[in-house]
Amino acid sequence: MRVTAPLVVLLAVIGGGCSSADDSPGTAARSSPASGSAASSDPTPGGATLGVEPTDLPEVQDVGAAGGARLDVADADWIQVVDGAAWTAVPGAVVRLDDRGRETARVPARPGSCLAMDVGDGSLWVGVCSRSPEVLRIDLATGEVEASIPLPPGLGLVPEGSVGAGEGSVWVIAASGTGDKELLQIDPRRDRVVSRHRMPLTVAGVRAGLGGVWVTDPSNGQLLHVDPADGHVLARIPTGAGARFFDIGEGAVWVQNNTDGTVTRVDARTDEVVATIPVDQGVVNGGDLAVGGGSVWARVTSSLVTEIDPDTNTEVARYGMPEGSGSVAADEGSVWITAHDVDAVYRIPLR
Repeated sequence: MRVTAPLVVLLAVIGGGCSSADDSPGTAARSSPASGSAASSDPTPGGATLGVEPTDLPEVQDVGAAGGARLDVADADWIQVVDGAAWTAVPGAVVRLDDRGRETARVPARPGSCLAMDVGDGSLWVGVCSRSPEVLRIDLATGEVEASIPLPPGLGLVPEGSVGAGEGSVWVIAASGTGDKELLQIDPRRDRVVSRHRMPLTVAGVRAGLGGVWVTDPSNGQLLHVDPADGHVLARIPTGAGARFFDIGEGAVWVQNNTDGTVTRVDARTDEVVATIPVDQGVVNGGDLAVGGGSVWARVTSSLVTEIDPDTNTEVARYGMPEGSGSVAADEGSVWITAHDVDAVYRIPLR
């Protein structure tokens, strides 16, 4: 994701568009730095306690020494990995890269993707911020656009969040010109929005899986558990300050708390916090989180990426020196990390 100076941008009700990191409607695919205090060893919501102090984080390993490589990709940001290939958002397009960094497909997406992508129903789902905001459905095999799904009139995508594919649908957070937020449900069989549900004004990202739809609320430091059947909020789970980017996997929901510099693990069955894990020495500017290859990966500020072992709920490795902001994705073969500030994508093979 992006980190720039704070933006305050107004959105015409009919025009649609994306919002800035303060969750008001706007036009950019850029986010503002989070602010707040570093993580501590105080008890966290749900009764879990932090396992280590930020000063106890593992030593940073060199990407090259870990068998990784840097690939030159101008302004690469959001990233997803499918079948060994990486899909990354660049200005005006989404490109597919092979394991050597060679571009094998390019899909126009003007002016660009403003939120984390997701994979489901054999497709890549991409939120495009423009005067006519839409969600693109891209065929993973051919790289062709299967459908362009417009948002209802008067709504724009909320950037610095995520698309969520799961529980039989595709989900996005949208905002009106007055800042009201809605959870939109897209039917992948008909490629259109089929339901709309009112959400709190401060929500940001959405993912779906483990029987529920999950929505982050950075301002209140919460994860919302939403019933996919009717959009009813089943639970509001305190996680940490700046809860925004997250993923589902390894039997849990994992939330990155940017202001705290932590990651919170939530049990999807009980809606309880299982653990809160320090991943940075302070505020994470931008950030991202992904589950894959048997680990949880947090895109942070004091290093390029950190690895969490879900069996022990501890950070076990850090890779790469700080390279500004970006995104992260992983599969069984590799973890991929973007660093748009230095026009780079890093690929680290996994054990």
